[in-house]
Amino acid sequence: MVEIRKRFNMGKKDSLILFLIPITIYMIVFFLYPVIYEVYISFFKYSLGGPKEFIGFGNYAKMLRDEEFINSLATTAVFMVAAVLSELVLGMMIALLLNYESRIMNVIRTVILIPTVFTPLVAGLVWKAMYHPDLGPITYYLRQMGINIGRGLTVERSTALFSIIIVDIWEWTPLMIIIILAGLKSLPTEPYEAGRIDGASDWQLFRYITLPLLRPTLTVALLIRTLDAMKIFDIIWAITGGGPGTATTVANLRIYNVGMQHLHIGYAASLSNVLLVIGVIMGVLFINTLYSKKRGGIR
Repeated sequence: MVEIRKRFNMGKKDSLILFLIPITIYMIVFFLYPVIYEVYISFFKYSLGGPKEFIGFGNYAKMLRDEEFINSLATTAVFMVAAVLSELVLGMMIALLLNYESRIMNVIRTVILIPTVFTPLVAGLVWKAMYHPDLGPITYYLRQMGINIGRGLTVERSTALFSIIIVDIWEWTPLMIIIILAGLKSLPTEPYEAGRIDGASDWQLFRYITLPLLRPTLTVALLIRTLDAMKIFDIIWAITGGGPGTATTVANLRIYNVGMQHLHIGYAASLSNVLLVIGVIMGVLFINTLYSKKRGGIR
């Protein structure tokens, strides 16, 4: 970098600006422009290949009467709460068990990351085979145990969403484990030593020391997984396609159906904008919670 500055006779500030140009162009082309165009096209009645008709907020008004989209938001909310909270609890429990240094623990930490290596689409296809109503091993063993699953876990409305949640927990709990484990490794030892001298039990150490110190890490983990769960598409598209009926139709799948199958691009853009706003609001709430905890200190 020093040689570049000397060669082109640039100051330090100029060289920093030079290195910022590529990422700035990237952000404008691949992030800012698509968002601006999506907002723009949402004010038009526009089907792919057809003319554009400006309708103002007509698409957004139509959304309020779209029961399928409203139901998809509810389904997304149920999925997010059930999956993310399960992953948080399981991630915390397993991270506490793995919070010891040994050779076998290093191997276990590596192996436990295997589910996250799979792309969601591939994971969905694998689980679709295991959930197969007639030939799937999961279906077979559940029936062998005498559990009534009807025609199959993914073809019954009462169990389809639950089946998708199980897949998401399998794939993304390891990420929670690694994040929480990293947080545990960074905690200071002095509060624990003082607590043990005072006669605190393991539960008291966890409740009054570990949890308060770990709140920033947990908040970040929840933020990452919540926003990611809100965008769920691949697994559901691969396993159920949103069915049976609309039992597993989440918001992104509804947007896909409107935009890519029915080719109502303007309306799909308006649905995407609403989902984007919801995601931004949730992100702001999480970040405010994170920084308020830092300002307030450990209580």
